[in-house]
Amino acid sequence: MHNLPGLSFREFLMFEGVDKIDKLSLNEILYSHETIAPSISSKTDILSYFRKYLAKGYYPFYKYMKTEDYYSRLDQTISAVVDSDIPAVENKIDYETLIKAKRLIGIIAGSQPYQPNMSTLAGLMGTNRSQLLKLFDLLDRAGIIRQIFTTNNSPKSLAKPHKILMSNSTLMCALDSPLIGAQRECAFASFLSVGHRIGFPKDGDFIVDNRYLFEVGGKGKGFAQIRDIPDSFVVADDIEFGFGNKIPLWLFGFLY
Repeated sequence: MHNLPGLSFREFLMFEGVDKIDKLSLNEILYSHETIAPSISSKTDILSYFRKYLAKGYYPFYKYMKTEDYYSRLDQTISAVVDSDIPAVENKIDYETLIKAKRLIGIIAGSQPYQPNMSTLAGLMGTNRSQLLKLFDLLDRAGIIRQIFTTNNSPKSLAKPHKILMSNSTLMCALDSPLIGAQRECAFASFLSVGHRIGFPKDGDFIVDNRYLFEVGGKGKGFAQIRDIPDSFVVADDIEFGFGNKIPLWLFGFLY
């Protein structure tokens, strides 16, 4: 069994006919981005392609469909996953629970990034904490949402996630009109989840491999929230290249 992620930004560029570009290691991105990013962005309109990628580039069949048909197909696929795939792997699940799963997806998609208040959500959903945690786990395993815990390691037993994002920015766009801040976090988590461990830190937005601290934002994002913390970086959208510990978001799309 192999877990195949959707297209990375690097793969999307090749799919769009841009020159073949080798993948980068996290170490190269963190410490050599000042030379790598300009060498890539000078060859193409990198930010324009990145906007297109965020909107629809994660699943390769976007290439052959109108955008509205593509989003409709994704919505149908989510329904199929909930109605058919989840019951196939989870024997003791009833129809009412599947309805709750779909409702939960709608709540998460409309409240990105979602930080669950378990008692409030349980009352809203007409369920209990245990069933909510089970639904979170099933939707995460199905590749619909991504749970971010306060530690980098997935819990051995079901635990409350600190933050929940959609699995990728394309799903966000298909299900709702995403807030740009949430879309940036979603993209970053999607890129780093392949080959790395992501957790929720005390300061900043994400901690990766229990070492590197990241704050994600727009081009004006500064270091105020993570100042003087070792191995901390600002990941900025809407910039072609960065300087020092400020790195363009799109470059993390070259990790795989």
